Amino acid sequence: MLNLSNKLIDQVLFVIGYTRDSTIRTKQFDIEKALLPLIDGPSINTNLPDDFNAQAARVSLSRGRLSVHFSQVTAQLKIDIDNTNGKSIEVIRDSIAKKINLFQTCVDKIIPHEQQRERGLVLSALYSIDSTKYSDEAIFEYIQSNFFKVSPLGKPASAQFNIGYKTNDNFFITLSVMQYKIAGGEIPAISDRQSFDLMSLPVIDSGIELKIDVNSRPLVDMEDQQTDVTTAILKKSFDFVIDEADKFMGLQK
Repeated sequence: MLNLSNKLIDQVLFVIGYTRDSTIRTKQFDIEKALLPLIDGPSINTNLPDDFNAQAARVSLSRGRLSVHFSQVTAQLKIDIDNTNGKSIEVIRDSIAKKINLFQTCVDKIIPHEQQRERGLVLSALYSIDSTKYSDEAIFEYIQSNFFKVSPLGKPASAQFNIGYKTNDNFFITLSVMQYKIAGGEIPAISDRQSFDLMSLPVIDSGIELKIDVNSRPLVDMEDQQTDVTTAILKKSFDFVIDEADKFMGLQK
């Protein structure tokens, strides 16, 4: 069912946590200046009250497939990957690492290093499946047979697998497997009293998604905390997606 040639990296989310800064919204133009090497463009201030949810975005910037959000407790970079040019995963890996390391350098100009806490990277890898050959039920059966050692009660109507680990060097790694679907087509113009069923849009891509979440939360406040956590997280994430993911997904025995 799964085909190595259809494997791709779809999206990467990198987050830097820090000690709460309730004045982060007042640093909007400092953030713009610091992020210039990565995103050259104006920012948006959400103008939320300082006592509102600390995790809500206060300052946002975006350009093309990159977007950045600063809240009172995190700085977040999202990278949507362009897979239309046929670049290898190794080339994409190097491009992602370059952007994330640059983002870390930019954030260092806004949030002092000693105030930064955990870092985390969530990488989404897609294994596309021909929906004309395999039904939703077949995908759910594949997930169940590969990740669950229980007797089915019937035909699987849904399936999702999730497991987390703490490594010997004090990182959390969480692996999640689920079905994904991408719909396409135009949404017709409708009046206020009309409704439109998004499920009626044609499916242009579907398959199984593997999410790899690596974060350094166990290292926070530890005396032996690594000085270059960002590099360590990048290495762990891509070592898994390149060297281990296919075996984990049942493609290699």
